[in-house]
Order: sequence, then structure tokens, then C-alpha cells
Amino acid sequence: MFLGTFEHSIDTKGRLTLPSKFRGKMDATVFLSRGFEGSLEIRNEQEFSMWKQELELLEPFKKDTRALMRYIFSNSADLEIDAAGRIKIPTNLLAVAKIEKEVYILGVGSKIEIWDKASYDQYEQDNFSDIEAIAEKIDNVGG
Repeated sequence: MFLGTFEHSIDTKGRLTLPSKFRGKMDATVFLSRGFEGSLEIRNEQEFSMWKQELELLEPFKKDTRALMRYIFSNSADLEIDAAGRIKIPTNLLAVAKIEKEVYILGVGSKIEIWDKASYDQYEQDNFSDIEAIAEKIDNVGG
């Protein structure tokens, strides 16, 4: 399980050092995907495989299913973690997430999210001001 928030920087070659706390829970290869709300998502091979299987259960004859599958898989990459604990983020994914230098790396349970620092600060301001109301709207928590 991935927990916590870390501040890091992308170097000039597009490399990001993953927090050591997270590296111990990952294989040598990770899967990076375009996420939602402007984030990027990292999963280990097992989690990515389970996610892929869930997506493939969606109705393939529906236009929205095909659009979602294209969105996710055409914006995904398998990446090697180098000896220094870094991944090289493809330039197209840096662009879609509007990441230039400063990032937050968030542990979000079974995955890791990477956010442009300014974008996440704005997201937090816009969405977490009344987290109790958000939690209240969510129905059927835990069952």
C-alpha cells in the first residue's frame, strides 16, 4: 500500500526520483498512465494487470468504453526504475499533466499519483475545503 505525500522535482531529462518508501514496494518495471484531474498514475505490474482486466470487462460495443480505453492505454508506458531509483517520464505525459519541474508524489492506496505542484495545490483548494460534505455524499462506504 502506498501512503503519504512527497515533494520532488523532475530533472532536465524528464527523470523523477521515486520516494525510497515507495521503491521497496515496486518491481523493476512500473506502469505509468495518464490519470484524471490532471495527474499521472503509477502502478506495479500486478495492479496494472488487475486494472487492465477490470477495464476489459466493460462493454466493448459502447463508444464511451472505447474512448476510455484509448484514453488510458494510449497514454500509458512501461518504465524501468534505474539504479538511482528514477523513472524517465515520456514527454507526452509530462505535457498532458502540465508538469514542468516541481511535483507532488502521492500514495493513494494501490497506486501512486504524480501531480504538478501548482496544479495539485489548486485542486486541493478547490476540492478539499469541505471534505466532510464530500464524504457524506459517498454512499455505501465499506459495503
